[in-house]
Parts: sequence; structure tokens; C-alpha cells
Amino acid sequence: MVVTVRLLGELSAQAGGRPLPPPAHSQGPALLAWLALHPGEHDRGPLAALLWPELAQSSARAALRSAAWALRRALGPHEAQLCDGRTTIGLRCATDLQAFDAFEAAEARADALALCRGPLLAGMNDDWVLAARTEHAARVAALCAQPDAPAGVRHLLRG
Repeated sequence: MVVTVRLLGELSAQAGGRPLPPPAHSQGPALLAWLALHPGEHDRGPLAALLWPELAQSSARAALRSAAWALRRALGPHEAQLCDGRTTIGLRCATDLQAFDAFEAAEARADALALCRGPLLAGMNDDWVLAARTEHAARVAALCAQPDAPAGVRHLLRG
């Protein structure tokens, strides 16, 4: 069963039409968001340093292990979607941002904009989130500026 992660607006995840609980770790939601935003498997060291820049490398890696454990528990029966190896970690999932990208590529502007329920990862303010949000907001602004953009999409530019 496919895990779907909502990145446009507030972070949430579901599988089989049922919501999944957020990971019960302070950085669990950030780990979920980062892995969903960056498909594939990633080296644990740089990811731990990104999520816990204030910690020493060994402590950041320990925090990543704890956050991954919490994410696995939140995924429950869908835990196999978390590719959690000794040196790498990744999450197999579908996202609304992937759908946005596909609609944008197909020039289906109205469909792309309909997916936007707010700014990318609303409510999260890590530096990497802010950079991704700024980039996505520029893409949304470009779509909204098109002459055939649907009426009433200016609210997407806030946040």
C-alpha cells in the first residue's frame, strides 16, 4: 500500500485513505518531511547534521536513529516503506508535490494550483524548509501570473 505525504500546507501522511499519526519524536515530523521532499536513499551523516546542526556528529546520528524509530512506529504496518539501512535512509512514498510537478510539466496549471492548500510545509521553520518553501512559492507565483491562471488563486502567494 502506498504511503502518501502531504507537503503543500500542513504536513500529514496517510496510507489506504487512513491518516497516519505524526512520529512521536521532536524531529520526527522534520525527518518525514525531508525524506518525502527528497526521494531516494540518503547518507545518514549529512542528514543528521542538517536536522541537528547544533549537536556533535555522534549525538546527531543518535538523534536520527531515534527519529527514524519514531517514524517507523508511526508508519505502523507500512514501515517497510522506510528504507533504513546502516549508512542510508529513505522513504518510498507519493507526495502532493510530485503531483504538482507532474501537473506543472503538463501545463495543467489549474490542477497544479488546486493541490496548494497553503505554503510548502506550513508551520515548519527549519532553514532547509524555508529554502524549499521560497523555491516552491516562486513556482506558484509564476503559475498564478499566467494569463490562464484560475481566478481566486492569489491567496496561494501568502505564507
